[in-house]
Amino acid sequence: MSRITSLGIHTPAALPYCISENLLADPIPSNAYTWTTTPFLPNEELLVTSSAVIWSQGGVIRRVFRFEVEKQPVIQAVLTWFPSDDPADAFLPHEDADGAERSGYHGGPGEGSKRKKEEGDVDGRNGVGAAKKRISTWNSKSRTYATQLGNFPKAKAFQQQMFGGGGGALSSEDDNDAAPQGRARALVIFLKSQAHVYFLSGKSYVIHIPFEIQHALPSPRGLILQIKMPSPVTSQATSFSAGPSLEGLGLNFAPIPSTSAGPDFPRLYSLTDPLADLGMIITGNGSVVDAREELIFISPNSELDAASYTLDPTGAKSCLSPEVIFAVTRSLEKGQITVWFVRYIPQEAPTATTSSHRRSSSGTATARRRSSFGPTTGATTPVAGGGPGSIPLSGSQLSSQASEDLAAEFEDKPARRTSRRVSSLVARADLSQNMDRLAFSDMASAGSSFQQHDKSSQNDNDPPVDDLLNDLNMAGLGLGFGNMGLYDGNQLRKEVHLSKLESFPFECTAEESEMKIDTEPSWAGGDSPGTAAGGGMSKLPRVFTMLAPASVLARDTNTYGYSAQKVLLCIMNKRDNSLLQLTFLLQTHTVVTTPQTYSSAASFSKRRNSGKQDSKLFSPVLTDIYRHNNVADAIKVSDGGVSRVLMLSSVTGELTMYSPWSPETQVLLPATLARWSPNVVGGSLRKKKGGFARTLSTSPQRYKALEYAEEGGKVSVLDENRIGHRIGIQLAPRESVIKLALEAVKIIAGTMGGVITGEAIGVVWMEVSRSGLGVDDDRFTRRRDSSTSVGDEAPKVMDEWQAFVITILTLGVTSVPEKPKERAKKGRSYSRSASMVANLEWEEMLNDEGGLGLGAEYLRSPAWEWMVEEQDDPDFKRLQGQSSYSPSPKSKIFGTADTQSKGKRKNSYITDSIGYARQFVSSPIGKKLQEHLPGTSKDPDVKKSGLAVVLIALHLIREELKLDIAMEMSVRRLTPLLAQLARWLGWRSWVNWYDVEDIEVEDWAFDETRIPPAITSPQPFSPPSIYDWLISCFEGKCTAPFMSLQDIATPVPSSPITNPRSRSQYVTPTTGHGATISTPSTNLTRPVYAKLTPRTKMITELYATLTTPGKIHDDAVAMMVKLKVTAASIERLPEGVALPLREAIARCQEQPPTSWGTTALDLVGRKDIKMLISPGKMKKEFSKWQTAPTHEAMRDVHTICNTTFDAEAIGSYDGSAEFDRQAVSRLIFREDRRVQEASRLLQSNKPAAARCIPDPDWTEHETLDAQKELAQHVALRTLAVPPGRGLLYFSSRIPLLTEKFPIAGFNLTCLMKPTNTTVSADKAAFTEEKVCWAFFHAGVASGLSISKDAKEIDTSWIVFNKPPELSNRHAGFLLALGLNGHLKSIAKWHAFNYLTPKHTMTSIGLLLGLSASYLGTMDTTITRLLSIHVMRLLPIGSAELNLSSLTQTAGVMGVGLLYCNTQHRRMSEVMVSEIEYIDHRNDSCVPTDNLRDEGYRLAAGFALGYINLAHGRDLKGLQDMNLLERLLKIAVGSKKVQYVHELDKATAGATVALALIYMKSNDESLARKVDVPDTPHLCDYVRPDIFLLRTVTNHLIMWDKIEGNFGWIERNMRPFHRARYLMHEITYLDSEDLAFFNVIAGLCFSIALRFSGSSNLAVRDILLHYLDQFMRLCVLPALNHDQRLTRATVRNCQDLLALSCSTVMAGSGDLPVFRRLRKLHGRTEADIPYGSHLAAHLAIGVLFLSGGNYTFGTSNLAIASLFCAFYPLFPNNILDNKSHLQAFRHFWVLAAEARCLVARDVETHRPCTIPLTITLKSGEVLNRSAPCLLPELSLISTVATASPQHWTIVLDFSQNREHLEGFEKSQTIYVHKRSAYASTSTVFQATLQALEEASDAVHNSVSGTAATANSTLEWLLNLPCFSGLDRSERALLLPMDAGAPSNAWLESTIVDTKVVLEKACLQGGNADRLRNVRLVFAFVDRLGEGKGLWLGGETVDRLRAGVWMAFQ
Repeated sequence: MSRITSLGIHTPAALPYCISENLLADPIPSNAYTWTTTPFLPNEELLVTSSAVIWSQGGVIRRVFRFEVEKQPVIQAVLTWFPSDDPADAFLPHEDADGAERSGYHGGPGEGSKRKKEEGDVDGRNGVGAAKKRISTWNSKSRTYATQLGNFPKAKAFQQQMFGGGGGALSSEDDNDAAPQGRARALVIFLKSQAHVYFLSGKSYVIHIPFEIQHALPSPRGLILQIKMPSPVTSQATSFSAGPSLEGLGLNFAPIPSTSAGPDFPRLYSLTDPLADLGMIITGNGSVVDAREELIFISPNSELDAASYTLDPTGAKSCLSPEVIFAVTRSLEKGQITVWFVRYIPQEAPTATTSSHRRSSSGTATARRRSSFGPTTGATTPVAGGGPGSIPLSGSQLSSQASEDLAAEFEDKPARRTSRRVSSLVARADLSQNMDRLAFSDMASAGSSFQQHDKSSQNDNDPPVDDLLNDLNMAGLGLGFGNMGLYDGNQLRKEVHLSKLESFPFECTAEESEMKIDTEPSWAGGDSPGTAAGGGMSKLPRVFTMLAPASVLARDTNTYGYSAQKVLLCIMNKRDNSLLQLTFLLQTHTVVTTPQTYSSAASFSKRRNSGKQDSKLFSPVLTDIYRHNNVADAIKVSDGGVSRVLMLSSVTGELTMYSPWSPETQVLLPATLARWSPNVVGGSLRKKKGGFARTLSTSPQRYKALEYAEEGGKVSVLDENRIGHRIGIQLAPRESVIKLALEAVKIIAGTMGGVITGEAIGVVWMEVSRSGLGVDDDRFTRRRDSSTSVGDEAPKVMDEWQAFVITILTLGVTSVPEKPKERAKKGRSYSRSASMVANLEWEEMLNDEGGLGLGAEYLRSPAWEWMVEEQDDPDFKRLQGQSSYSPSPKSKIFGTADTQSKGKRKNSYITDSIGYARQFVSSPIGKKLQEHLPGTSKDPDVKKSGLAVVLIALHLIREELKLDIAMEMSVRRLTPLLAQLARWLGWRSWVNWYDVEDIEVEDWAFDETRIPPAITSPQPFSPPSIYDWLISCFEGKCTAPFMSLQDIATPVPSSPITNPRSRSQYVTPTTGHGATISTPSTNLTRPVYAKLTPRTKMITELYATLTTPGKIHDDAVAMMVKLKVTAASIERLPEGVALPLREAIARCQEQPPTSWGTTALDLVGRKDIKMLISPGKMKKEFSKWQTAPTHEAMRDVHTICNTTFDAEAIGSYDGSAEFDRQAVSRLIFREDRRVQEASRLLQSNKPAAARCIPDPDWTEHETLDAQKELAQHVALRTLAVPPGRGLLYFSSRIPLLTEKFPIAGFNLTCLMKPTNTTVSADKAAFTEEKVCWAFFHAGVASGLSISKDAKEIDTSWIVFNKPPELSNRHAGFLLALGLNGHLKSIAKWHAFNYLTPKHTMTSIGLLLGLSASYLGTMDTTITRLLSIHVMRLLPIGSAELNLSSLTQTAGVMGVGLLYCNTQHRRMSEVMVSEIEYIDHRNDSCVPTDNLRDEGYRLAAGFALGYINLAHGRDLKGLQDMNLLERLLKIAVGSKKVQYVHELDKATAGATVALALIYMKSNDESLARKVDVPDTPHLCDYVRPDIFLLRTVTNHLIMWDKIEGNFGWIERNMRPFHRARYLMHEITYLDSEDLAFFNVIAGLCFSIALRFSGSSNLAVRDILLHYLDQFMRLCVLPALNHDQRLTRATVRNCQDLLALSCSTVMAGSGDLPVFRRLRKLHGRTEADIPYGSHLAAHLAIGVLFLSGGNYTFGTSNLAIASLFCAFYPLFPNNILDNKSHLQAFRHFWVLAAEARCLVARDVETHRPCTIPLTITLKSGEVLNRSAPCLLPELSLISTVATASPQHWTIVLDFSQNREHLEGFEKSQTIYVHKRSAYASTSTVFQATLQALEEASDAVHNSVSGTAATANSTLEWLLNLPCFSGLDRSERALLLPMDAGAPSNAWLESTIVDTKVVLEKACLQGGNADRLRNVRLVFAFVDRLGEGKGLWLGGETVDRLRAGVWMAFQ
C-alpha cells in the first residue's frame, strides 16, 4: 500500500498529568478512565475519569474540567457542533473557482521548491506539523481560556479534512456561494443529573436533566441523547411529582409507572441548543422510536459535507444545503439492526426578539451564564407570556403579579422579556438541591441565584421569595412546562424525524440479548483502559459512512444524464467477525420551499422572505448489500480527502485497504514498530532512558483490533496485549499541484473507463510513493527485511512528484516496446581526488534538483555566474578531462554551444522514471493493478484512447497552471512528462510544441520509442494554448470556446479522441455577407470539471465579456465581482493576462457607479468609498494612527515636569482619541493659535493673571488690599469658567475604564501683574457650600468631555467613580452622563442609592440625567421615579415632600424631557396647573408658596413646551383643555390684584410654553397677541424682561419670517422705537429705554436661533453691531439707582448678544467674535455679577464647540434646548436659582450636532486637508476646505472632494440615504491619494506632480523623517532594472508618507508590470513569456495606441523596442 509510518505506542497525552494530579492512581487500574479521539481533526483527545475531563490537542493539554465538587461521576464527554446564526460561527465557503487562493491547488507549499519530507512525516501540512503550528498560536499566555478555546480551527484548509469523505478535495462541484448556516463547537460533559456545556467561544451552561443518560452521540445539530430504561427505583427518583418543591408551583406531572417502560416510552431526545427545550425524535407514523431500539450511530455531520460538490446536474446554485443524515439502531430483543434516514423538522418561526437572542447562544456578544433554574439559576429566568411552551399560571400566581415593588420595577423588563429561552424541561430536575456550583465553573456567570425551596421547610426567619421575582422566575421568557409532558412526548417539540430504510438481522450473544442497561457509569470499557468511548457505548458496534469519490459523480452524470451520489454505510459486528456493507444511492427531488435544511426557523424565514427557494433534496435508496466475512475489525481511514476502509482479517491478521470503487490492496506493517513517536512533544527525551528498546517486534498474528482513526491517515492497531501501535498511512499527495493533477487524471480516466479505472490510478500512486529510491530488485515487492527496523536508518521514501511521474508513465509503458538494455562499460579503476568527489556531489545535486523541471530556478540566477568563471580554470578543465562523463555545471544547466558540440550528457530524469515504471508493472502489485488501468483495459476504445485522454487532461491542467505566476515551476515540471507522452503517442505537433516551450527542453533525455499506431489514437488536434486563445480574442479570430476537461470526458463513442475532429478554435467563421464574427463564446462547463480549472473558467468568461461588442469596462468589473475575482487573484495572473483586467479597473476607478457594493469597490481600489458606504466597520480606526517617528525632542524638560501637576495628563482617558481630536482641531484652525487661547481662557486649575497698577499714593497695605479685592473678583470669574470648558471639550475623550475620571478643581490664586506676585482669594468667601453650583458645573464639564461613542460606560464604572460621600461635582458628573446618553446603562437600584440621602445636587443631576437619557420614551420606571419628586404627581392627600424646591423643579423639567414630543395629556394638565397655580388660602399680598417660585413655574412652562413641542397646529387630545386661552391669559392678560404677586411669577413660564408649543407654526394672530404692546403707555404695565421673552416668542412662532438684516429689525420695532433701532443716538443710561433694550435683545436672540450654527457672516456682522453697542453702553457711567438699574439690563442684553453671536458662529472659532469675547472675559470690575461671567464663558465655549467638531442645529428640540440653556435671565450670584435653575444651562447638549466633515487618508487614517465643493438643494455652491463644518444636512444636495491629488469622493445626501446615514455616524470621509502616474495624462505633468509631492513630503513631515527615509533608499533607483523609469514611476516605488502602513505599498504597480515584461523580452528563453508580451501588444492594438491608462503609450513603445532589439 502507500507510505506507512510507525508513530509509536498510542497512549493518552494527559495520562502523566492525571498521575501527577492524583486524578489516577499509579499504576493505573484497568477501568480507571475512558479515552476518545476526534476522527475529523488530527491529534485531539478527550480523556474522561470519574471526576475529570481533560481536553488535549497535539499532545498538549488544553483544558482540564474537574467535578469533585459536584459529587457526581462523569458519565460521558463529547465534542459536537451546535447551530448558530452568529456570523462569526459561519463556515467559510468551499474553495471557489475564481483564483489561486480559492482554487483547487490552494494552500500547497511553495511551488518552486521540491518538498522533501523527513521519514515518518505522513502528516504533511495536515498532520503534526500543522497541529504544532496551531498550538503555538493558541498557547499564548496573554490570552484567556475563553479566547484560546475560541481559536479552534475553522479555516478553509481544514474543512475538507474535518469531514473526510471519499471525494477528493479538488473535485468540488459546489458553486453555492450563499452564506452557510454557522455552527459553534462545544464540549458537553454529562454527569449523573446534569450536563455542562462549554462552547469553544468561551460561554458555558449547566443543564439539569431529570433522567440518566445512557449515552450521547454528536449529530449535525447538537446531540442525540439516549436515556436509560427506567426501573421502578429510578422512576421514583426521577419523577417530578415526588419532589415537594414543585407542588407550590402548580405543576402536576403524571408519575412514572412503577413497572418498566413499554415500547412507546421515548428514550431518544435531541438537544440542538443548550438554551432550548429538548426535542422529540419521531418516526414516519408520528410515534416515538421503540424504546427497545438502542441508537448506536448517527452521522456526526451531513454526509454531503464530506464533499464540496453539489448534486444538481445543471450545476445551478442552490440557496440551501440539504443534509443527508443516517442513523442506525440496534434491538437486542429482536436481534436486528435498523438503518434510518434522519431529517430535522423545521420549527415555527420565532419572533425577532427570540431569534436575535438565540443567534448568539454560542457567541461572545452576551454575558456568560447558566441556563438552569434552581440552585444555579443566574441571569436567565423565565417569565410568563403567551406563546408555545408558556407556563400556565394558577389563580394565586396571577393575583401575585400585581404586587410589584418599585425597586424591582427598575429591573430592565424589556431585557428580561428578550432573554434567551431556557431549557425548561431539564431546568427543574433538582430544585430541592442546594448545591452551589459556582466554585468550579470558571467560565459561568457568577450572578445571583434565585433558589426555590419547599414552603414547609422554610424557617420563620427566612424572608419569603419576592412575588415579582417569583413571577419573573416563572414567566420571563414565555416558556415553561405547560406545553410539554415529561415522558409522554406529546407536547415536546418534534425536532427530528426518522424514516426507516431497512432492517437486518444482527447476531448477538445470549448475554447481550438479556443484558439490562446499567444505571451506573461503566469504566471498564474493555480489557484495558482507554478502549471504549465511554459508558454503555463500549459494547456498541462500530458504524461509519464513506462518500463515493468524485469520479463516481462524473461517471454517472455522463452515463445517465443526472447526478447520483452514493454513500457507503458499514456496520462492524465483532461477534461474528463480519462487516455489513450497505450502498445507498442519493436520489434527488425538487421542492418549492422547504426549511428542512435550516437549523432554526428564523434562518429559514429569513431565506424564504428573500424570495429564494429550494432546488434539491435527497432521498437515499438502498442499492447494494454485501457482507464481508472473517473481518476481525474494520475502520475508516481518511487522508487528504481520500477515504478507505481498513479491514483486519480474523484469519491471517493481515490489514487490507478496501473501497468498492477502487482495487483492494494489502497493508503490511514493518516487522518492528517504534515505541515512541518522533513527533510527540518530549518523545526525544524519553528515548534516551536506559533499559528501554526503541522498537517493538510485532507480526500480523498479533493484531487484534483497530481503534482511534484520525484525519491524516492515522489509526491505532491493537495487539493481543491491547497495546495500541499508532501508524500513519498516506492516501493522497500533500503537494497541492500533484493532488490537482492526480485528481484530474482520476476523474477523466474514471469517466472514460469506469470508476475503478480512475481510482486504480490513485492506488498506483500510493504504491509507487511507498517505494524508496533504490534500484534493487525488491523495489516494488512485499518482502520484509528483518534487518531493517524503525530504530535503524530507514530507506529513503520516494518523492511525491517522482511517484506521480512514474504513475503516469505506468499508464503507457506497457504499450511501449522495451529497448534492449545496453551493457555498461567497465571503467578503469582510479583513485578519486577530493575535487572529483566534490564534482560528483555537484552532479548528483543537479540530477536531484532536475526533478523540478529543467534545473532548479535558483541555478538560473546571476548569483551562480561564478560557475562560468570556473570553466576557464586549468584545474577545472583538467578535472573535466579526467571525468569525461561529467559536463561542466554551466553547460549542464544552461546548455552552451561548446557542450552541445561535444555531445553532453542530458538529464535522465524521465528515462530513469520509465525504468522505474517498468519495474513497477513487473512487480506483483503492479501486475495486479494493471488489469484496472486504461492501457490494459478489455475495452478496445478505452485501451486505445486512455493514454491520449490523460495527455490532454494534463495539458489542460498545465494551461491552467500557466495562469498563476506562482505555478511557473509546476508548469516546467509538467513539460518533460507531457513531451514524453506525446513522443509515445507519435503526436509530432505536440512534441514540437513542448520542445519549444522552454529553451532547456533539449537538455532532457527522452524515450523516442513510439507506441504502435494500431493501439493508440491519432493526433486529434494541435495542443490548445490559453495564450493563443486570449490573443485570438483581441484579434477577432476566436469564436469557439476554449477546450475544457468536460470536452474530453464525454462518453467514448463521441470522444474527441476516438472521433477525430478539428479542434482549432481560432478559425474565423464568416456570415453570409462575409462579415467576421469576433465575439468568443464560453463553455457551460459542469462545476465538477470547472473546479479543476478555475482560473481557465474565470479568464475565458472575463475575456468573452471584454471582447463582446457593447460591453463597457463597468461590465467587465461587474463580471469580476460575479466571479469573485479579488485584487490578490489578479496579482497572481501573468502580467499580459492581467493587463486588460487592470485596464478595466483603472478606467472604473475614477468614478465608479454609485450602485456598486463593497466588493466591487475593493476590487477597483476605492477603499475610501467603501468606508463611506459601511462606516460602522471602520469606525474609530482613525484613533490608531500615530505621527512618523522622529529622534528630535518635541518637549523640553520643563514642559514634561509641569505635566505631572496636571491631573488630566496622568492618563485617566485614552490619549489617542484626544490626540486625534487635537489633530483635527489643528487642521481646522491651522492658521493661528485661537484654540489654544480659548483653552487658556477656560482653564480653572491654574492661577489667573490680572493687572493691578497701584497709585503712587498707596501704601503697601492699601496696595495689598487692592490686590486682594481684585483677587476676589478674579476668583468669582474663575468659578464661572466650567460651563464654557464643558462646551470646548464636549464629546472629545474616551475614559480608561480602569481609572477614575478626573474632575478639574479651582485654583483661586491670582498672579498680579506687573509685580508677578501671587495673591490668594479669601477662602472663607468661597467655601463649597457657598459655591456649590460652581463645583456642580465643574462636574458637568468633566462628564460632557466623555465621548458619546465611548463604550463600557456602565453601572460598574459609574459606581467606581462615585465618591465615598455624595458631592456636588459627582452630581454634575451624573447630569453630564445623562445628557450624553450614558445613564441608560446604569442599574436602576443604584438610583435609589443616589436618591436616598436626599442630597439636593445629586438628586437634581440624576433626575435630569435619567430624563435626558430616556428623552421622549415615556418610560414608566423613570416616570415613577420622577413622580415621587413632584408634588403635583403624588396622590391627593399625600404629605408634602421633604425635598428641596430645586429638586422638585428638576423633577418637573425631567417630566418634560421624558415625555418630550409625546403630547401626553395627563402630563400636560399637570404642567398647566403648576403654571397657573394660585394659593387661595392666602389672602394677603405676601407670597407663602416657597415652592412655586418663578423658576419652578418657568420649568413647568418649558416642560409643557417640550411635551407638546411644535404641535400647536395639531394638539390632538388637548383641544378641550383650552390650552392656548389659559396660557395667553397668564402671559398677556390682565390679572387680579390679589393674585398678581403669584401670577407674575407664571408669566415667563406661560410665555415660554407658548413659544415652544407654537414654534414654527407661523400663526400671525397668535404672534400679534404675544407681541409687545403697541403704545408706550401699555409698556408701563409689563415687566421689562418680559418684553424680551414676548419678542422671542413672537418670532419663534413666525419662524419663516425671520431675516438676518437691519431692515427686518427695523420693521419689527414699534413705531415709537424705530428711529433708534441702530442705537447710535443713545449716549446715556435711562430706565425709560428698558423696554427698547429688551426688544432689541429679543430680536437679536431670535435671529441667532434662526441661524444657529450656520456661520452666516452677514448675520454675524449684524449681531456684532448690536453687541458693540451694548458693550459701549455698559461702560457709560451709572451715577444713580435708575442708571444702575438700566446698566444691569444693558449688561444682561450684552451677555445675551454675546451668546447670540456665538450661537450663529458655533464651532467656527470666528476671530471677530472671539476678540469681543476675550474682552468680556477680561472684566474684573466689582459690579460684574457671576451670571455675566457665566454668559461670557458660555459664549467662548460655544464659539469653539468641541474644538470645532460640533455646531448647533435648528430642529425643534435644538431650538427649545438653546432657548432653555441661554435663557436671558442670568444669575446674580453663584447660588441664584430663583428665575432659572442653573442646571438647565447645560441643555445645549440636546442641540449639538456633529457636522464637522473630516477627511482622512484611507491608508494612514490621518486627518488631512482637502478642498470640498458643497452643492445646496437651492443650487448654491460653496467651496470649503475639509475639515470644516457643513451647513445643515437637510439643506445639502451633494458634497464632493475637489483635489487633483486624490480620487474624487461624492456624498449624495439627497439621493443616497446610505451616504447620509454613514456621515451621521462617523462624520468622516476617507480619501485615496492618487499616484502621480495615475493623476495626469502626460509624462511632463506626472513628473511635475511627483516633484511637488516629494517637496511637500519634506516640508510636511516631522523633521523630514519621511524624506530622510526615502533618501536612504534612493540608491535602489540607480539599479539597472530601474534605469528606464521616469520620475512619476519612481514615485510609485518609494512612499512619501513614513506613517503609512507597511502593506499599503506592497500592491502591484505599473512598475512591476513594466519590469517583468521587459525582462521577458530580454530573456526570451520561455515561450509563455513571449506569448505574454504578444498578448500585451494584441490588447494595446485593440484598445488603440496611447489610450491605455494602466500601461501608457510610452511604456508600450519602449517594450516594442526592447523586443526588436532582443531578437536582432
